[in-house]
Amino acid sequence: MLKPGFSLLEVGVALLILGLAVTSVFQFISSTTLSAMQLENRAYARQIANNRLALTQTLEPFNGSDARKGQANFGGKLFFWSERLQDSSPEFFELSIRVGLSAENNIYELRTFIEKK
Repeated sequence: MLKPGFSLLEVGVALLILGLAVTSVFQFISSTTLSAMQLENRAYARQIANNRLALTQTLEPFNGSDARKGQANFGGKLFFWSERLQDSSPEFFELSIRVGLSAENNIYELRTFIEKK
């Protein structure tokens, strides 16, 4: 006569399935958190680029130089930006603004045209 209950094999398979499920859930939460952080950094970088564009068109126009660099604290993080102005046509300059968490690694780039005066 067999005793009711689970065999060692059944318990082992159940633990294996449970372990895979827990690992999958942990990886999903981890990747979601990482994606949210990257998205937040990208949104901050986009805002910094838009701010730099507004400053370039109003208070800080290019005077004699065609490139400049700087840093900005935004959202409690330090971002590095660089701007480059290129002659693209008789009527327009092309402005490229790059923003990143380091001077070498850009996470956002804004490219636009500015009318020559």
